[in-house]
Amino acid sequence: MGVRRVVVLLAVLLSVSACASIPESSDPKAIRPVDEGNATAPVPPPPDGADPLALVRSFVNASAAPESNHESARQHLTPAARRSWAPAPGLLIVDNVDTIPTTSPTPLPDGVQMVTVQADKVGRLLPDSSFIPEVGEYQTQVRVERQPDEKWRIATPLPEIVASRGSFSSVYRAVPIYFLDHDSTGIVPDLRYVVAQPASTLPRRVIDLLTSGPSAGLESSMHTAIPPGVHPKTNPTDPGDGALEVNLSDLGAISREDRRLIAAQVVFTLQRVNNARVRLKVEGAPLLPDGKDLRPTDLGSYENNNIARPDLPGLVVVDERLLSLDSAQPIQGPAGSGEYDVLRAGQSPDGSHLAAVTRVPGGVELRIGRYGAPLPELPVRGADMSRPTWRGKSEVWTVVDGRNVVRALDAGNSWVSRQVDAGQVTGGGPISDLRLSRDGTRVAAVVGGRLVVAGVSDQDGQVMLQRPITLPSPPGVRITGVDWLQDDSLVAISDSNITPVFEVSVDGFSWVPFTAANLGQPLKAVTVANRGRVVVSDRSGIWESKDTDDVWSLVQGSIGGGSIPFFPG
Repeated sequence: MGVRRVVVLLAVLLSVSACASIPESSDPKAIRPVDEGNATAPVPPPPDGADPLALVRSFVNASAAPESNHESARQHLTPAARRSWAPAPGLLIVDNVDTIPTTSPTPLPDGVQMVTVQADKVGRLLPDSSFIPEVGEYQTQVRVERQPDEKWRIATPLPEIVASRGSFSSVYRAVPIYFLDHDSTGIVPDLRYVVAQPASTLPRRVIDLLTSGPSAGLESSMHTAIPPGVHPKTNPTDPGDGALEVNLSDLGAISREDRRLIAAQVVFTLQRVNNARVRLKVEGAPLLPDGKDLRPTDLGSYENNNIARPDLPGLVVVDERLLSLDSAQPIQGPAGSGEYDVLRAGQSPDGSHLAAVTRVPGGVELRIGRYGAPLPELPVRGADMSRPTWRGKSEVWTVVDGRNVVRALDAGNSWVSRQVDAGQVTGGGPISDLRLSRDGTRVAAVVGGRLVVAGVSDQDGQVMLQRPITLPSPPGVRITGVDWLQDDSLVAISDSNITPVFEVSVDGFSWVPFTAANLGQPLKAVTVANRGRVVVSDRSGIWESKDTDDVWSLVQGSIGGGSIPFFPG
């Protein structure tokens, strides 16, 4: 069977949290999380009368359930295999599972059948509950034996847990766990996967993930205000008044601001699994001086810290000049008058500054300055540059000649350029587009027609892109542009007439196509405004959509095709 590619990537996790009982004493005591693999709920047996092929398919489906140490999967095994099966940690998620009878080179005893398992790899769940995509064909063989009761059972189970994507989607759910951004002033989600049921244990599971720190791929990009060794003293519980009480172990001597950061991390992490007010305590005492119950709106400044000004209308490059997107009129200053030949540009999140790639003899150069004023040139030149992208209001990135990632820093009266170590990303080919997440912890890039996400690591003044993950696109689709939709999702444009625009989860878990109605190839650019307004330009004009099912509508009829719209960031 040839390698089959996956359109929608799904994943799951090996949960390490659990469902312990709450102490009845008024003096809280530490509770040891119970591994969900030790749950005692009744486990359904394999289907009656299953032949070897059906039995093996059922085994792959049953492996999604972790209850009682994967007891549902173990019931497909012979008694000896059931006792000895100790699969390696982690999960391999597959799709399009086939089971094929295998001809043995030597005769098999009566009641023995070899079965080949073939499937397409979807991705792998890591021990920290994060998902990474994986492509290729999976193939292995298992031995199936008929038991004295005439039922077939597997004698040689797979050495790792392999589960079908469909069964995982019914067992697990994605939950953003919130950590701190690159300068520890705002919160940012780290997408993880938890067992969805029972819902009553979800708060404990996500708090355990939070206190364990960022996932391995982001540990050098995200931070946490929670000191090492801190853990929940008790399971989060309702004390009887409709709140959810979270009681952490001793934090040590930390500042009031760090306590508020911890509150933001906890409250926003819990918002997807519980809508109650959160009552935060440390060793039974209030975390914050006022001791009030909290909701996300009480800590909104940490979420809004990385959001661009919502009142800015957006800009567009038309005929090498900058125009306002809502009025189609040139902006003030040389960038709008035509004094500069502007090819691409980016506006700071607060709207105060512009970065522009302008044409010069023999190539292009980077200019940065205040909005509406002259834009001084930087010593950053090349044959081509990507659209500038901002990290906060004092740092601009661009890719020179598809290989060199350069960041310009505001030094007060001038801007200075520095190199970004992007070797792990550029090894896959030229970078045609690169966008920083609004929180500054990650980049999304188009590398050789593929979508890649990497963490941004600041170490001793040096910045590098680490642990790039390629997000495999649907068959026959070449990615041409990208922007951030939310902190944990992207919008990508492609060369496909059928599926020109996708919403993509940041880990490649899912690719959801927008409708193609009204769009025509080639798409020139994609940009995203606040509140999920997606804007693209094609050969005829500028179009917008707020949902994957929406028909694209014209934004500005007086602006023709081939223009490059952009919103701050």
